[in-house]
Amino acid sequence: MAHRETQRSHTTARISRIVMFIMHWILIMFTQPRPIFGGNIHITGLFPISRDIRDGNIGRGVLPALNLAVDILNDPKGREQKTILQGHRLVMSENDTQCKMAVGMQAFFESLGSGPPKFMIFGGACPSVTTPIAESVHFWNIVQLSYADTTPRPRQKKDGEAEKDLYPNFFSTVPSENDIGAARIKLFQRFNWTKAATIHQNTPRFSLAQTTQVNLAVERGINITVKADFAYDPLEAVQKINSSNARIIMGFFDEDMARKVFCHVYHQKLYGRTYVWLLPGWYSHRWWTRPDNSTTCTPQQLFIALKGYIGTDILPLSTRSEKTISGWTPAEYEALYNAERGTEYSVFHGYAYDGVWVMAKALDRVLRILKDQNDEESFWKFDYKNSKIANLLMQAMNETNFMGVTGPVQFRGGERLGCTMHKQLQDDVEVKVAEYYAVTDSLNLTENQFWWEGGEPPRDEIEVIEQFLTVSSVTFILTASIAFAGILMSIGFLIFNMKHRNQRYIKMSSPFLNNLIILGGILTYFSVFLLGMDRGTMGPTVSLANICKARAWCLCIGFTLAFGAMFSKTWRVHRIFTNVRMKRKVIKDHQLFAIVGFLLVVDLVILVTWEIVDSLQDDVKEIFKETSNRPEELDVLYIYKLAVCESRNTMIWLAIIYAYKGVLLIFGLFLAWETRHVSIPALNDSKYIGMSVYNITIMCCLGVSLSFVIQDNPAASHGLVSIFILFCATITLTLVFVPKVVELRINPHANERIRVVGGLDKGRPSPGNAASITSSAKVRIIAEENTDLRKKLVESDKKVKELEDELFKLVPEEAPLLLRLDSDSDVPTHSLSRENGGAKPIDLSPNSVHYHPSTTSIPSSQLETKIPNPDYSEETEGPPEEEMYENYGGVWLGPPGAADKPEEPDIFNFDYPCDLNQNGTMQQDSVAEVHRTYDDKAPLRTPDSSPIRCVMEIPQSPYEIPSFLLNYTN
Repeated sequence: MAHRETQRSHTTARISRIVMFIMHWILIMFTQPRPIFGGNIHITGLFPISRDIRDGNIGRGVLPALNLAVDILNDPKGREQKTILQGHRLVMSENDTQCKMAVGMQAFFESLGSGPPKFMIFGGACPSVTTPIAESVHFWNIVQLSYADTTPRPRQKKDGEAEKDLYPNFFSTVPSENDIGAARIKLFQRFNWTKAATIHQNTPRFSLAQTTQVNLAVERGINITVKADFAYDPLEAVQKINSSNARIIMGFFDEDMARKVFCHVYHQKLYGRTYVWLLPGWYSHRWWTRPDNSTTCTPQQLFIALKGYIGTDILPLSTRSEKTISGWTPAEYEALYNAERGTEYSVFHGYAYDGVWVMAKALDRVLRILKDQNDEESFWKFDYKNSKIANLLMQAMNETNFMGVTGPVQFRGGERLGCTMHKQLQDDVEVKVAEYYAVTDSLNLTENQFWWEGGEPPRDEIEVIEQFLTVSSVTFILTASIAFAGILMSIGFLIFNMKHRNQRYIKMSSPFLNNLIILGGILTYFSVFLLGMDRGTMGPTVSLANICKARAWCLCIGFTLAFGAMFSKTWRVHRIFTNVRMKRKVIKDHQLFAIVGFLLVVDLVILVTWEIVDSLQDDVKEIFKETSNRPEELDVLYIYKLAVCESRNTMIWLAIIYAYKGVLLIFGLFLAWETRHVSIPALNDSKYIGMSVYNITIMCCLGVSLSFVIQDNPAASHGLVSIFILFCATITLTLVFVPKVVELRINPHANERIRVVGGLDKGRPSPGNAASITSSAKVRIIAEENTDLRKKLVESDKKVKELEDELFKLVPEEAPLLLRLDSDSDVPTHSLSRENGGAKPIDLSPNSVHYHPSTTSIPSSQLETKIPNPDYSEETEGPPEEEMYENYGGVWLGPPGAADKPEEPDIFNFDYPCDLNQNGTMQQDSVAEVHRTYDDKAPLRTPDSSPIRCVMEIPQSPYEIPSFLLNYTN
């Protein structure tokens, strides 16, 4: 519809030009104005006078002012002297245009075609009449001056490569919309408004006014955020303004359309303390109260929507008190006008009055120039072919500069550099609050102040305050303090571990693997610091990409070091205690380091590939918006943003890492479950490692799940994730190292021989295959049977000893012979214990510890125990002699007679007096028994002939002892 309206206006303009061109040649050919010599100077006046038109009051209201000016010019009575048009009279004809183009054009042609030549056209008031005449008056070499048309007109138009002036002979004493736009710009500067929106009615007049205003605003650095237009129904345009969140809105539409616009404004709630509407100020008095069936709003609703609006209009009269060109002040002139006008009034009366003086000054200037050139006669012989007079008149018009009743009168490009005013609707009354003077480009405030509903000018837009969601300083300080304390604790454990690494209790838990656990804990503690570093702590302009990368690397590597070391130790325990065939298992520490190294390599491959292929980048994500509810911030919008680090496929990389770590956790859970019944103090951290694995798995699953749910809340996310990290790291380190610290504090001489009993829980066999359970039960039955037989054997030996003593008492001479005869018949004898000559030390090496076949029904092949060594493979023969001491943690396990080994190795010992039978078997409740390895017939004596003390040496390392042996040793 808007496009059709524009096309219609352009078509009308083209038709009017054609008509003007035809009429021009007709007048030239068939009419010749009569030359005049002195006396009257004729001017054609065009006025809307009819009472049956809405703008008829303009013409009727300006005629009294026009007559006052003409009378003063023609009759200088009461004036001190006459300096303008001396000896000449100004004659102006009155033609009613009815604000219709056809009627106006007819009046124009009739005026030119009859009577003496007309030097100028004064009028019209309506754009429909003024515009077509302004486009054609230059064909008749006459000048047009308007007193009431404020429509801005583009002065230049492209004509090929050159620019053509569309209205070369047109002037206006009333400021156009261009000057009103400049007054609005000054208002913007006054209140520091830099953004605005426009809404205009799609007609040539308002479209041009809007375009002019927008161009002027852009030149002055004001951003027009939205430009809405409409033809008939302004609803969509108002909705567009509403969606833009604009606060300063300039409207360009007529009075009737204004009521429709503000009815929608009322329903859209685009009014109140946060909005300012800038409208044309030439609407009729209390225009919102006029009946209008085209809207559904009442005058009261329109008033609510309009309250506080600012209208920009021409200033009817200057407020200055100085005298004007006519000799009267503006106030004196107004009194004369009011006396003459009766009931008629027009806001343009002052501009019509000054317009008469403009024409008089220009004509007087031309006459003086021609008089100086001795060519005054050419003025009185003027016809419509004479361009010389028209050029002189235009030159004189452009040089116009005097003080009129409407202020300084000057022209720039045919437009008046006049005065405009701003008036505001306050308490149901439009009050003038400021004046703008185009000549000086200044804004003067009046005694009436601007009124604002909120007490201060609204902002030009919703004040948008961007805030980054960051970790609160309290949360960061708290978590960072705990993490720092955790790092100090880790360093303390590291010092303790290295200081006591040669202690048996520490050495048996692989201290170097413990160092990896500590290092992993330190890295995870350090990641808490990195998690808290965001825009709040680092600044709003700092890139977080490197920090995000450091977070990923610290967490991944720390997790692998700490929990990989734990898992590898648990795996070694699992391998030892699931050795069904009782073969020697050799799992050295360097093998466990290799496992951890492999896990680290997997981490590095994932992280390096992520960095190369799809590196993390710093990004900002808008989380939510919130309007402030505080009274002083009703027009403040808070936009909360979050600084994040993302890559193109972040979720894929996270899924890979989580899957890999998940598999590792599942494997750790399996190992912890398999070794859950291991309670060997020598394995002083196996139980605690299992507890750590359970806790870590649960906390990691919860932490990863919840971190995705609350990732848009950095304070909660940081707090929750930090708690999980701190808990996992702390519980792991404390469970692994606190028992060691406590044990060494209670027993600082841990290398001394202590009786320690441990093993698997008898009542809860470790789950394994059926063969493992059956074998364990058989061994238990056999061991119990063996214990009972040994008790009976001890009692029998005591009776035999008593009988031998009685025999020596009865027949001391024959007793040795009888005993030797018994010996030859394989009868056990205890007399050997009474001999000490040439006895060798009992061999207590592992190779001499066997199940004795003479005291059990189990075949010797099933009971012979070869204790596994953790440093050698299952199928090896045994460690070299020189490595035996080191590999068993300081326990000497070698052939007898080696004098260079420690005398007091750290061992489990059962220290008691040996009560040996004839075959050298220990008479105690023990499955193991001692044999003479080298000379079974040698007396049981030590080299210094002291009583024999039998020491059963069992290596302390948990990886060297079969589980069933530890279960049933006592």
